[in-house]
Amino acid sequence: MSISEARQDLQSRLASFLWSQWGQMGVLATAGRSDRWAADPEALLLLSFEVGREEPRLFDEVLDWMVRNERLISIQRLRNLIRDERDRALVEAVVGWLGQQRRRARLEARARPSGETTQPQPFFRNSRLPVEDLDPAFLSQGFLKPKSNPSGKSQAPNVQLPINFAFRLRLLLGIGARAEAIRILLTIDAPRVNSQVIAGSIAYTKRNVQEATASLSAAGALQAFKVGNEQRFTAPRERWAQFLELGHLPLHEDWPQLFAAYRKILRWLADPAHEELSDYMLSSEARTLAEEVRPDLHFAGIAIDGIPEDSPYLESFVRQLNERGPI
Repeated sequence: MSISEARQDLQSRLASFLWSQWGQMGVLATAGRSDRWAADPEALLLLSFEVGREEPRLFDEVLDWMVRNERLISIQRLRNLIRDERDRALVEAVVGWLGQQRRRARLEARARPSGETTQPQPFFRNSRLPVEDLDPAFLSQGFLKPKSNPSGKSQAPNVQLPINFAFRLRLLLGIGARAEAIRILLTIDAPRVNSQVIAGSIAYTKRNVQEATASLSAAGALQAFKVGNEQRFTAPRERWAQFLELGHLPLHEDWPQLFAAYRKILRWLADPAHEELSDYMLSSEARTLAEEVRPDLHFAGIAIDGIPEDSPYLESFVRQLNERGPI
């Protein structure tokens, strides 16, 4: 498998997956499936921004969905999920664009770091056309992207669907750490969860988690237990399911970690410098990439087994990722 074939395969898989997710969340698209897991809205958005750089229609429809459902999105949490400068540029470009559509203080983009001097680059990687009538929100973050207007086709998410569980909890508890903590405690397959696991899953600080769990515990929405010096939490799932009139609570996936790994892999595959490498050097660089994303994949429950030195590492790595991940 060549690096271009691996990139095209992963890009296609992720684009198909994202269309199916957003189709269940209010974007005008044929979902083709009915997932039982709960989506993580901000983690899904960040992956969509990256995949959307080669899928313009997907990107534009996700922007349209954001305009329609802006009040259900946590801009702070979206920023909390940023891993590197490329994430930051994508997030701030989209926040700035959204602020052009909805004039709100929270939708003000943060400026690029003062020392950054890189030349603007085309936003859509596969476009060969000259970019005219540039969007100022994207240009301010170093992207050449034409102006676009919302299509107006998106709808509000149907909060009765399992995939939209996060939105239902946000409508109930507000946007913040409390709704995210309850989402994790009601969906994760573990009897009790500590603050560190909750913080890693919801992308808020441990202090935010402690404040949220304290208020939820005081309200009787969850129970706290001491195990040695560690405090752990559980939520009364049957009571919550009865209150929400759900036969089954949605399932949990560690989307922030999984999607961070996919973004890193996509960018590595899109780097033209890797296409010039020999097979030996490509396998060596692919091993380095695998080591970098391994902690996130392990957090998400995906183990990449040992791959023999004499095997094509990139092909084996991508195959195992495709076979063992939820996408």
